[in-house]
Amino acid sequence: MTYILSPKDVEGISVRYENRYREYGYDPRTLDWDKGKQIMRFSILTSQYDFRGKEVLDIGCGFGDLNRVLSAATGGEYRYLGIDVVHSLVMEAQSRYGSERVQFRCGDFLASDVPKADYAIASGIFNLRLHVDDNYVFIEHVMRKAFRLCRVGFAFDFLSDKVDYRKENTFHAAPERILALAYSLSRNVILLNNYMPFEFSLFVFKDDSFDPRCTIFNRWLDSYPHANEISL
Repeated sequence: MTYILSPKDVEGISVRYENRYREYGYDPRTLDWDKGKQIMRFSILTSQYDFRGKEVLDIGCGFGDLNRVLSAATGGEYRYLGIDVVHSLVMEAQSRYGSERVQFRCGDFLASDVPKADYAIASGIFNLRLHVDDNYVFIEHVMRKAFRLCRVGFAFDFLSDKVDYRKENTFHAAPERILALAYSLSRNVILLNNYMPFEFSLFVFKDDSFDPRCTIFNRWLDSYPHANEISL
């Protein structure tokens, strides 16, 4: 049976951000980002992949501002689909970034028929504490579906549980638990916790094949021209 978020949690998310949009409009505060670090997060999430000429799926796309970073990195040579449950955010994103190659859809990622893409990106979608569903169950199912849909890999960010304080409505994930979920999908993973103390990003690469002669992942072999001469 396919897992989807409970209607109560979907409604809670929608109502929260619709209300914040009415209050703040096109503003990071609508998305609960209140310290001006959104572009830095996007820069981190796009740091491990080459998006030029690729298809990108943005899960929980919000205002679609990831396009600012993707466009700068690729010269506009990419295709993009953003999906979000909050109608007002999707409409705002469409008005700002929509084009033949940049499209948006209103819907729940887990309940939607979403096409394959080269990369999946998600920023901030795991930060809100759910009322009915278990946050870790939600995270696992999003990770597994994203892994099925992506051709190359995905990048997600999280609030860490290694914090000095917490808000009542936020969910803070244990990095070691998220890393264990990642390893259930691939051996080729990265966890970055070196850019902000209370947040981390996870990168999972679909291809974890390696050359047994040198035990180097195949995606790295071109970077090491003498890799075949290396042995344990």
